[in-house]
This record gives sequence, structure tokens and C-alpha cells, in this order.
Amino acid sequence: MADSQVPDDEPSVEDLGMAPALCARRLYQLGAAMVAVHTLEARLSPVQFAALQAVHNQPGLDQRALAGLIAQDAPTTTAVVEKLAERGLLVRGESPSDGRTRLLSLTEAGREVLVKLQPQVRKAQAALLRPLPRAEQLQFMRMLVTLLEAHGKMPKPPAPPAVPAD
Repeated sequence: MADSQVPDDEPSVEDLGMAPALCARRLYQLGAAMVAVHTLEARLSPVQFAALQAVHNQPGLDQRALAGLIAQDAPTTTAVVEKLAERGLLVRGESPSDGRTRLLSLTEAGREVLVKLQPQVRKAQAALLRPLPRAEQLQFMRMLVTLLEAHGKMPKPPAPPAVPAD
């Protein structure tokens, strides 16, 4: 056995006929499409939904931290935030410690949309993993997190906002 964890009769990644990056992209596209079926009813993209969810989970989040959490670049995140603010789903407030930083929070309308969509999005995400037995679903998710962490792509929770000195 060349690799002590893989038996000689097991196919290699190359033998499977698809590159891991291509498979990951196709899985992402499938998952995004499954979520979009529900978010588009509310006139939201999956990325906009992810932004609402992230702001809900961490009120007072700034746009830079949001970009990291939703895996988007700064210009895309700015466009997402502007569109959500225009629709009255979130508000941008000034940071007490840094006037250039915009802190985000959901409006009541944003919370209502999120609460309405969350169960449907959870079902879509569960449906994506449903072909795997429950134990393998958890194992698959752990492996994804391991790969993201190893490549420095697992979002880190933002630091708590600085408290201004009196």
C-alpha cells in the first residue's frame, strides 16, 4: 500500500475522473440552486439571504466581517448591503469607535423575511445531503470544514466591537 490509509485496490482521486475542485463547484451550484428556489420567492439571492442570516446571527457586524462570513469580496458585499438596505431589510449605522466603519443590523422587515425563509432554506440544505446516511452527512461536513480550515478559508468570528474609552 502506497498510502497507509488507502488500500491498493481503491481508486485514486484521478481514477474517479473528476477533479475535486470541479466536484466542489458543481456541488456549490447545486446547493445554491436548491436554496434559490426558496429565496427568489422573496426576491433575494442566496448570497443576500446569507448576508441577512449572518447579520441576524451577529448584530452590529461590519461589512468587512460580513464579506468574510459570506465568502464574498468587498465590492460584492457592498452591493449586497446596499440592495438589502434599499429594500429596508437592514440598516447601516456608524461605529462609535470608527466613523468609517458601518455596522449592520436587521430591520423588523428583515427579521420577518429571514424567519419566513429559514425553515425552507434549512430543508433545501438538508435535501442536498439527504442521499448520504446521517453519520456520513456529519462526516462530510467535518471533512469540508477541515479542508476549509487547512486552506485558511474557514470564516473566523469577528472580534467584538471596541468599546469607546470614557
